[in-house]
Amino acid sequence: MSHILAATSLSIGYPGKTVAADLNLKLTRGRLVCLLGPNGAGKSTLMRTLCAMQPPIAGQVLLDGVDIHTISPRELARLLSVVLTDRIQVGLLSAYELVSLGRYPYTGWSGRLSPDDHRIIRESIEATGATELAARPVDELSDGERQKVLMARALAQQPKLLILDEVTAFLDLPRRVDIMRTLRSLAHQRGATILLSTHDLDLALRSADEIWLLEKGGAFHTGAPEDLILSGHFAAAFRSEGIEFNAEAGHFDLHGQRGQPVSVHGEGLAAQWTCRAMERLGLAVVPDSHLRVVLQPGSWRIEGAVSLGPYPNIATVAEALRGQTSVSSKEP
Repeated sequence: MSHILAATSLSIGYPGKTVAADLNLKLTRGRLVCLLGPNGAGKSTLMRTLCAMQPPIAGQVLLDGVDIHTISPRELARLLSVVLTDRIQVGLLSAYELVSLGRYPYTGWSGRLSPDDHRIIRESIEATGATELAARPVDELSDGERQKVLMARALAQQPKLLILDEVTAFLDLPRRVDIMRTLRSLAHQRGATILLSTHDLDLALRSADEIWLLEKGGAFHTGAPEDLILSGHFAAAFRSEGIEFNAEAGHFDLHGQRGQPVSVHGEGLAAQWTCRAMERLGLAVVPDSHLRVVLQPGSWRIEGAVSLGPYPNIATVAEALRGQTSVSSKEP
């Protein structure tokens, strides 16, 4: 495999404080890699170190086989592009003009764009699905639209490595899904090498070719999302008081709030979402219990000390259970 970025025995942090040590990293061409970890683990420090915004404490970072700190700024801009969450001020620039800034590492002293530069700008805008935004002022764009334009600007640099820090932050779910879909397409169809730091764990698990998992204390794991879940590393990295990753369901449980046991009896999608509703109420869903929710065609029943129902939907079941469990869970 061809590695665009590699780091060996890398220690990151600040004078007098090492955040993580002895990291060994490799980024393979044409892959989407997501960097995950709890707050305070050092993700931003690692990202800044990998893109030469701060020096490592020990070890070195090789970009395309060359120590990144020996590369001139102009050449580095041709190899590496960075997209951050910071909202930049661009005055009255249109989206097209902002994307065109990505070509300046290739222009002469005059900064004049050639026909080939304009072709690359148009292709970059098209690749990120921002064609309809090209003529609009950047200041009038939504956060999701602006992120597309910034990614197009990064692509216009024609970098060998694209590093993005929390680019889906503050976006609604459809925009986050759209951005992740675009990144996967850029990696798989255009051969881009992409490293993305994100707190969007679910989308990362569904989208990434590889996960970099940085724990508090500096422990570091890499692998396919599914392998990190099966190994238990993913659950361990995010385990904290009151929260636990459910490997079977693929989501986090608020285990600190789990209360009275309840069992759900039924099949299909309705049973699955009935279980989710029970967990939302703070109940512990178990295979069998004296308190049971039984699904019937088009209705639900509650069976326990007394039978209740039928209920027409989950909302009415939840309301009835609130009364039942609040009574039964009171301290004597």
